[in-house]
Amino acid sequence: MIEKKQDYFRVPITMPSDMVAYLENLGIECKRSGGHKIANTMIVRCAIRLLMDMNLDLSKVKTEEELENRIKKAARKY
Repeated sequence: MIEKKQDYFRVPITMPSDMVAYLENLGIECKRSGGHKIANTMIVRCAIRLLMDMNLDLSKVKTEEELENRIKKAARKY
């Protein structure tokens, strides 16, 4: 279900420049392949929806590296 834009909240996030470049390139690739440029926020929302669908085990996670490994493990099962 897609919510109305007025229901959205602005959430500031920080990330390294290589991740920002990757997001920009994903959006541009959509346009190059015949679609429209996809906004970074749309890509992030879709990625979060995917995380919401996966059965993530976050017990005892303490670092970003541990979190990434758990997400990869859940993705393989998904």
